[in-house]
Amino acid sequence: MSADAALRQLALACGVHLDFHDLTGTRRETPVPTLRALLRALGVEAESGAQVAEALACRQADTADRHLPEEMLLRAGQPTEITLAAPCRWQVVGEDGRELAAGKAETQLTLPPLEVGYASLHLTGEGWREESFLLLRPPHAPLLSETSGHHRSWGVTAALYGLRSGSNGGLGSYDDLAKAAGALGRHGAQFLGINPVSALGWAAEDTISPYSPTHRGFFNADHIAVEGGLGPTPENALIDYKAFRARQRPALEAEYARTATSKDFKAFCAKANASLEDFSCYEAISERHGTDIRQWPAALQQPGPAAIKEAGRRAEFHRWLQWRAEREIDAAQAAARTSGMSLGLYLDLAVGARPGGAEAWMHDDTIARGVTIGAPPDQLSPEGQSWDLVAHAPGRLAQARYTPLRTMLRKLMEKCGLLRIDHALGLMRSYWLPDDGSPGAYVTQPFETLLAVIAIEAHRARCVVVGEDLGLVPDGFRQTMNTAGLYSYAVWQYETFDDGTLHPASDLRPFSLACFSTHDTPTLRGFWYGADVELWRDMGWISDAEAAGRHGHRSHQRAGLRRDCAIAPAAGPEEIAGVIHGALTRSPAAMVAVQLDDLLGQTDAPNLPGTIDEHPNWRRRTGLAVEDFATAPQLAESAATMRTGNRQPPVPAEKGPISCPE
Repeated sequence: MSADAALRQLALACGVHLDFHDLTGTRRETPVPTLRALLRALGVEAESGAQVAEALACRQADTADRHLPEEMLLRAGQPTEITLAAPCRWQVVGEDGRELAAGKAETQLTLPPLEVGYASLHLTGEGWREESFLLLRPPHAPLLSETSGHHRSWGVTAALYGLRSGSNGGLGSYDDLAKAAGALGRHGAQFLGINPVSALGWAAEDTISPYSPTHRGFFNADHIAVEGGLGPTPENALIDYKAFRARQRPALEAEYARTATSKDFKAFCAKANASLEDFSCYEAISERHGTDIRQWPAALQQPGPAAIKEAGRRAEFHRWLQWRAEREIDAAQAAARTSGMSLGLYLDLAVGARPGGAEAWMHDDTIARGVTIGAPPDQLSPEGQSWDLVAHAPGRLAQARYTPLRTMLRKLMEKCGLLRIDHALGLMRSYWLPDDGSPGAYVTQPFETLLAVIAIEAHRARCVVVGEDLGLVPDGFRQTMNTAGLYSYAVWQYETFDDGTLHPASDLRPFSLACFSTHDTPTLRGFWYGADVELWRDMGWISDAEAAGRHGHRSHQRAGLRRDCAIAPAAGPEEIAGVIHGALTRSPAAMVAVQLDDLLGQTDAPNLPGTIDEHPNWRRRTGLAVEDFATAPQLAESAATMRTGNRQPPVPAEKGPISCPE
């Protein structure tokens, strides 16, 4: 076997794809430098032929020596038969260390029914011992009917940062979120979806993208509402984050000085796990040494006594910020449910966290080194995307028993009734870009195991889950995801026939959350009038001739929508939006979301994928203050439209455990 052939065999065994087909159908083979770089990221040294041979031999030996797999996916609530190669004593230990079952077995081990969750199976035989991690999953993640008591639902999506109010001082707050959710719930909406609210980092003064957090399991302090408020939102259309933070942060510091001895705060800290201390230490150290841990002194590049000492008392302030954020988010969810929303908040889990940030620092044992996550060219970005986000290495994540993912999901799901997992394809494979400049390639992820973790955590929290499954999706991916209980994400403007015309709304997938536009696409009005085409031309991404062709294509799409939705030739923008939303609500999709931007007639999109400073991403404000949501005619008319799709909200159901059907 040649050296390159052996390298490819090792790469394949470790989950690195040897090729992929791009958007045009062209096969792209993974070059040798990329194979080596991705293997390094996975913790496998493969720089020489000897290292490759050794790594292959180790993998084969590890597999041959085991009696059972290192992890097993089992159905909770029913007995499980396991075939053994040798007699042994066995014991099942739960998450809390208690023994759940034990016994002796010869060739067949029968596990009793076990509750949804995680456990360890310990085997002891003649001269050998081993342990398997058990993931005890429900039949599926909670379904809409199990959590809301209704099979059809509708809601609104909005940019939290862009909300206007009489008190936020310039950036949407969690208090604004509560007011908006309350008003929309009284209009009949069953959920309010927002951008990710994960922590961006106190010291990350230039970071504004909600999809570039320092840690996805903690919350963004920018949205904390200051006691007494900061005055009304400025009239200008774009957010000045620097100016806002210059006003909000001193006010938070002063409030902390007054309330740090609060019994509620002390109770919050006492109840929290060790991750809160680690996160608060990172935040405190980053104020002194910067946001990138790779630039910190060596002694501080991992959590521990040196980091705790360096953080000092300042860490308490960052714990206080998390307490304040969590209290306000909980209050927003309570306001949503009280208003009649059966699901309440619809939160968003970003793909990853920034390199050198808190998540990378706290989970150094699972992070893939020397790579970031991105995407090959697709319809969202014709040149491909580098997201500059860290990845968790599958093998290392498994060794940690998926703890980073489990705790992250648990934290988010306890705050909401609906969670969207961004770029759900990353549960099956993720596109890694080596830091050395080598071309990117796909790496296989433990799809079934990750789905089991999501289903377990969702079951415990009674949270409905949506997997964003846009883009290049392999055959069978959606079916597997849906079988696990994760709803698909259908963006109507992407649901097209071969000639580019849009499918009628009646073709939208039933087991999905459907919408016409998202934060990454043209708004409804922008789509209708081709604003995105003009933007791409202004960016230099397409020529004048290509723009003319795209406008012609869009005219063809408009004609199809006019025909399928019976849009009158003389209809204006508001009527067009109303008719399209009417078709959307009558579609078979289980859940339907309408963008606040579309309800208010916004033309420009919140974000242009593939850009940072070239477009005012994450800076646009909405045109309506949250105090006016209750009486706004646009929202009342939209609610009336959505009711035509039999999506009336039922009586809200309290959160509690879902029984696992046999």
